Amino acid sequence: MKIETFAVCHNEEKILPYFIRHYSQFGSITIFDNYSTDNSVTIAKKSNVHIFQFSTDNEFREDILTNIRNICWKESKADWVMVVDIDEFIYHKNLIQILETIEGTVILPRMFNMYSDTFPTTEGQIYDEVKYGVEFNSKMSLFRPKELKEINYEPGMHFANPEGNFNLNFTSPIIEMHFKNLGQEYVNNHNAYINTRQSEVNRQNGWNWHLANTPEQTAQDFLIAKTKLIKVI
Repeated sequence: MKIETFAVCHNEEKILPYFIRHYSQFGSITIFDNYSTDNSVTIAKKSNVHIFQFSTDNEFREDILTNIRNICWKESKADWVMVVDIDEFIYHKNLIQILETIEGTVILPRMFNMYSDTFPTTEGQIYDEVKYGVEFNSKMSLFRPKELKEINYEPGMHFANPEGNFNLNFTSPIIEMHFKNLGQEYVNNHNAYINTRQSEVNRQNGWNWHLANTPEQTAQDFLIAKTKLIKVI
């Protein structure tokens, strides 16, 4: 079975090694890098990841990222593709075996926002250390490319309108973990940096509004999440 992973990236040097460590278990990884200014490209190249760079004139443009996600997989000859962000990890302890037998052409994994008080330090998989999360809106991030003509993600990827042989499986045991909330310091630094690149296009469309959260709002989010956390893995 052939599986390929596709993702967009900008300045993700902290979590990128975990991303590569996880997805390289299943097959090739292709990253579309938005001219990172940290060590992301170096990390990817050292790991034999396929990497292509694209420009947004140093702005955060969700419309451009969405277009890339909608077309990046179209030349794939794989049995399954995973279209994700760098902090999103599709998981099952026997993922390949599950995909060999699963019904459907598009899988909607249960998605969880994962929480940790500090950024992980494990040299293993990130989910060896960060195990608790809150269920969140899922994404159609796992599908058979040979069966679809279009995936038609909307900005944020939480909505899609696939075209072709669309047979949705929303009962599989596969999950998707979003490792965004890895300590308040990490979240606040990430949000502050993204906001320096926030484009007028994003603002006008109300995209990625959550990235404007203040440190006080982040602290409140963590407090609320702690009352809802469940063990995910």
